[in-house]
Amino acid sequence: MAFWKAQHLPGLRLTANGTLHDKAEAGSIPVLTTKFKIMKYIFIIGLLSVINRVPVSNHSVTPTTQCSNIIIGDSQSPYVDWGSEEFKLINSKPGSSSLWEGGKTLTWLLSAVKAYKIDTTVCNVAICIGTNGGFNKKDNISGLVNELHVKFPKAKLFVIQGSWGWGGVSNKTESTVRAYYSEFEKLGVTIVEPPIGKIEPHGKKPIYQTIGKNLDNLIWQK
Repeated sequence: MAFWKAQHLPGLRLTANGTLHDKAEAGSIPVLTTKFKIMKYIFIIGLLSVINRVPVSNHSVTPTTQCSNIIIGDSQSPYVDWGSEEFKLINSKPGSSSLWEGGKTLTWLLSAVKAYKIDTTVCNVAICIGTNGGFNKKDNISGLVNELHVKFPKAKLFVIQGSWGWGGVSNKTESTVRAYYSEFEKLGVTIVEPPIGKIEPHGKKPIYQTIGKNLDNLIWQK
């Protein structure tokens, strides 16, 4: 095979008895005078041939960063999870370490967030809180928002508007609910429309699919 290749190289020819003979020609490569140089030349040509076959990407490689979108708050949080493609609970088991639990108020959530570790991998946080406290004007909303910025420094904040017309919030109205969440908006938190509404909120209800879709769209549009 080496001799077959050699007879095609500029400056070399194969004689009748099978030996290599140097033949210098104008414009040819320098004459190779030893078998070692001949084999070295053939090796280089072969190597260049292999290199030329290696595909080269025209795109630079961008390092990927893990990014999560979480839901925190009360017993309505799992249903927002169900309605959303992008936002999920930290853990399906409720508790302080998961930042959600049924029957809890904003005061409880603020305490849980304060005890939580700083996490720079969270890109978006959906807050679902306020219903169990009856949309109390005295809630430390600014304290919660500030603490969320500390624990999730790279995250954008969203708030889900709660439900009314049932249980301890049976006497609340939509205007009361919207006024409560407008305090979040004043602090730079994005309100997700529509509110959960005047319903008993526990269960996989269509409103959560609407809220989930709208919530997802807010981060897709960024």
